[in-house]
Amino acid sequence: MSLNAEIADLFASLAALMELKGENTFKVIAFQKVSRIIREMNFDLRECLQNNTLCEIEGIGKSSQQIIEEFINSGKSTVFEEIAASVPKGLVPLLSIEGLGPKTIHMLWEQRQITSLQELENAIKSGALKGVKGIGDKKIETISKGIELFKARAADGTSGAVKRVGIMEARVPAEELLERVRKLPDVERAEIAGSLRRRKETVADVDIVGSVKNPASAEQVLAAFVKSPGIVQVLGQGGSKASVKISNGMQVDLRIVPDENFGAALVYFTGSKEHNVKIRGLALKKKMTLNEWGLYKLDEYEKAKKETAKAPPIRPVASASEEDVYEMLGMSYIEPELREGRGEVEAALEKRLPRLITRQDIKGDLHAHTNASDGTATIEEMALAAKALGYQYLAITDHSKALAMTNGLSVERLIKHAADIRKLNDKLKGITLLAGTECDILADGRMDYEDEVLKELDIVVASPHVSLKQDPKKATDRLLKAIENPYVNIIGHPTGRLINRRDGLPLDMAKIVKAAADSGTALEINASYPRLDLNDLNAFAAREAGCILSIDTDAHSTGEFDLIPYGIEVARRAWLTPKDVINCWPLPQLLKFIRVKR
Repeated sequence: MSLNAEIADLFASLAALMELKGENTFKVIAFQKVSRIIREMNFDLRECLQNNTLCEIEGIGKSSQQIIEEFINSGKSTVFEEIAASVPKGLVPLLSIEGLGPKTIHMLWEQRQITSLQELENAIKSGALKGVKGIGDKKIETISKGIELFKARAADGTSGAVKRVGIMEARVPAEELLERVRKLPDVERAEIAGSLRRRKETVADVDIVGSVKNPASAEQVLAAFVKSPGIVQVLGQGGSKASVKISNGMQVDLRIVPDENFGAALVYFTGSKEHNVKIRGLALKKKMTLNEWGLYKLDEYEKAKKETAKAPPIRPVASASEEDVYEMLGMSYIEPELREGRGEVEAALEKRLPRLITRQDIKGDLHAHTNASDGTATIEEMALAAKALGYQYLAITDHSKALAMTNGLSVERLIKHAADIRKLNDKLKGITLLAGTECDILADGRMDYEDEVLKELDIVVASPHVSLKQDPKKATDRLLKAIENPYVNIIGHPTGRLINRRDGLPLDMAKIVKAAADSGTALEINASYPRLDLNDLNAFAAREAGCILSIDTDAHSTGEFDLIPYGIEVARRAWLTPKDVINCWPLPQLLKFIRVKR
């Protein structure tokens, strides 16, 4: 883990501990913002300290600077240790249980003296939680399920549980290791394979495939790899493979193959299993066989095969590149994100694969926050950052009044805020600003602002933030009501889920996507991690139903615009093209989309 990531985690932990203690809300928000700022930095904090430029970082005050300086110099934080010492140690793990937020944990500690997981379980069994404000039977059931999930995730390998890590936690260390492999002597090519290359939202382990011209050099490459920084345990090493464990608990496998077999190996180890079964079956129909070494003529392969662990001493039909393998099977090249056995093989054979969306297709972001609510930058700073990315437009959508924790805007503040956005828009050149809101969808489906207020805005993103444990009918009816509102243009992060933390609303997605398609309402793929909501399956269903989507970062700082690739990857897994996504459209087409519904 990088130094910046460690310090970002430190401030996130400080904020959580302070909330556990019931500290001032604004202090909690301040530390949360510092954590977010540091996590999105593209420069090293150690260099800032050495250059005496810590004080120049926007949004990081003097007290936070002192915490950073102490941590860099000593590897610890006195402030953190003091706060941690004032909170029972057993409360901290409870933060990882779905259904338990810091406020609820503080209340249980204060009213029922619960300070550990065991005491919480005992209280549930004995009925001791009865009478605690806000904790009814449904909430207790949610907490119980959260405890079961927490235990399963915490279980080690001997229990049979497999811990799946979110894509962002997996990607950063995997890409660091990949770069180290590429720099090793004798390595010709190297790529990440497996589910991480297919951009699944959670990953069980990481696969890296590397190639060498001289197979005899594989052992030296593996020997150097297992000594890489960040590796905490060598699980196995020998032949053409090394398996290690890294600091976040994930297993990483490196396989080294001859360079002429690299393409076939990359196809094989990228998967998925379902995809590989389909293309191997296709090879057999063509009297060929496909494995990790290459695509071979079946009769030649069977005759020459002597050892299953090695490539047979015959020349493959294709193996050097993935493109060669797919071409010789009579198919278009299939992008890794599509390789899930969802019809991509048939589409590739018929040359009807979609032209998937790319970063270059994005023309703007329609969901972004400023320091008017819980963001860290001004309207102008967000606008200039979006312009620097080449965007044509940006929607400023600060929180509505119901979310007091996020400094949501009252009607009066919203009207002034919209005026400020439009005033700046008149001055700016090269980008158009849209005055909007992220309006909360209340538990009964009503909007947090009246229609008379919403109609004065250029764009409205409506999102669920609370009451995310409703039954499927209530949850679905709630969103359907929002979709039917003539002033709602986008449903933001529709389920409210957080990867590995909470499931979100149990929506009847078929009803949601049909209503959205019929009404001209876009559904959002929220690129902010750990949301990535809609997920790929729901986004695929939306596309199939003719629903339009939007890919937004939900940026709370200028640096968070850089999260857009995560949303794009979800969209690619959902087979989305630029015509399916409203913020790939030119501004006049986008404005017409908004106008037609109104």
